[in-house]
Amino acid sequence: MSASSPAMNQMAAAPRPADERIEIPASWRIGQAIISLVIVAMAVYYYTIGWKSPSGETEANTRTVFDATGFLVLLGLTWLTTPTAGVIALTTFQEALRRRWMTALLAFGLVIVALSSFFTWMQPGEEQKFLRDFGLGFIIILTILMAIFLGVALVPPEIERRTIFTILSKPVTRQEFLIGKFLGLCWTLFVNLALMGLMFLISYAIFKIRIEKGLGAAMSSAEGHPGLIFDISNITRALMLQMGQLAVLSALALMLSLVVSSITAIVFCFVIYFGGQASSYWEHLSGAEKDEHGDHVEHVKGPIQGLVKAAYFVLPRLDRFDVRERLVNDMPVAFNYMWKAFGSGLTYVAVLLAIAYLIFSDREF
Repeated sequence: MSASSPAMNQMAAAPRPADERIEIPASWRIGQAIISLVIVAMAVYYYTIGWKSPSGETEANTRTVFDATGFLVLLGLTWLTTPTAGVIALTTFQEALRRRWMTALLAFGLVIVALSSFFTWMQPGEEQKFLRDFGLGFIIILTILMAIFLGVALVPPEIERRTIFTILSKPVTRQEFLIGKFLGLCWTLFVNLALMGLMFLISYAIFKIRIEKGLGAAMSSAEGHPGLIFDISNITRALMLQMGQLAVLSALALMLSLVVSSITAIVFCFVIYFGGQASSYWEHLSGAEKDEHGDHVEHVKGPIQGLVKAAYFVLPRLDRFDVRERLVNDMPVAFNYMWKAFGSGLTYVAVLLAIAYLIFSDREF
């Protein structure tokens, strides 16, 4: 964060004692209350009719403690976000827009996504399935790179340039600083994801209408395949799930950047990402699965099993956020499936941010 940025200059214009806090306006509290009511309404919907999948998937029709924890984390972030954290988030977003590599990466992504239909010749006869898999997969890869490389570069430059002293000398707590940085990063990733997602939806809609020779054919089922509305809805939900994965990686990158160097943090982020994508494999090895008799199936034993169980417990369930297999097989992405992924992801985000705050609060610059 640059000390000369307009948003921070407005905050720093009138020096205040370090122990003085900025009073939170009533309008801000009203906004927080409205957002909290929306979260409560989502929780009520989930625990009444939204926790069952319309497709009848028995595995998804279960409720866990993480489902409730996710709503509590959302409520906590809502009330911990102060106007000061909002200023820091806005400044972080503005700085991200000024990074040339971010602009170049976004422009490259928009071009490739817009031209994604030209690659369908690689899988003749399955053009629509290939386009859904390719387009969403490309967006996932690009946004993950943004989350990791931008996440590890949020706090260390502030410390190296000594601007952290200017920021924390004002009525800004370290908690507000970290939350603002995290929310600014999430907002940046959301904007990039939304732009590429919208471009892909337009490209996919044009392609499907063209090959099915008309809007009416695209809107209805043809030869057993769902229509365009079903595909657009499924792809939109898949993009929303990707935002959940980006939030987890953002919190992870932010926390690791406070512990190790940037290069090491990037390596750890990629290792944890690939490990989290293989969570179902760790679950299979750890013996958490049961056979037809209800007995646990042990594939490894001894110390190895302990290590596998530890990896399964520590790593985030990032595989739940990737639903490309569902899109390819025309399976619906129901609300209960989405919230199970978000619930566990938000719990992981809360733990990572808590660790980051404990590290940052005791750090001497």
